[in-house]
Amino acid sequence: MSSDPDRLDQPPFPPLKWDDCDWWDGEIDLAFGASAGLTVTPYDPSVSRLPSSAQAAALEFQIKNGDRVIQSVLEALRDYYSEQRPRYLSFLGEDAGRLMPDIQEAQQLRELVKLAQVHVHSWGLDGLSFVGLQFGCTWDREHGFGVQMHGDRIVEIGSADASFAWAPDEADDFA
Repeated sequence: MSSDPDRLDQPPFPPLKWDDCDWWDGEIDLAFGASAGLTVTPYDPSVSRLPSSAQAAALEFQIKNGDRVIQSVLEALRDYYSEQRPRYLSFLGEDAGRLMPDIQEAQQLRELVKLAQVHVHSWGLDGLSFVGLQFGCTWDREHGFGVQMHGDRIVEIGSADASFAWAPDEADDFA
């Protein structure tokens, strides 16, 4: 940690700044392409602001296993997209075919989504924290969608809040 308690420079994390919301805030480039926001939330900032080893391991996993993570997200998204599509088509109007086209393969979804925010949570399991990925998407520009991950396993997929407002029912330890 730097001499400034409101700045963190500790790999594998990019340089981060302490936010008034009691988390670290910054930007990161992951395998999804464009830069995304990054939040790292300590379990109890009144005890320590430093990210845990489980949080570092989780972010390092995301960085080193980007292709596996992308594949997991796209496969889960394909099913979610297929379930949501009929509902959205009813109010997307004449832009429906462009905003939410019929897809044949999970890879086609890559053109319709953009990673917006990465949330590294304090909850962990087996030494690895849960990571929420929040996406913008063509069919729901206001809310997007989100996934909660443990490694490359999708724990939950849904609206954007699945990435950040998630209760860790299956977590057996805290980072």
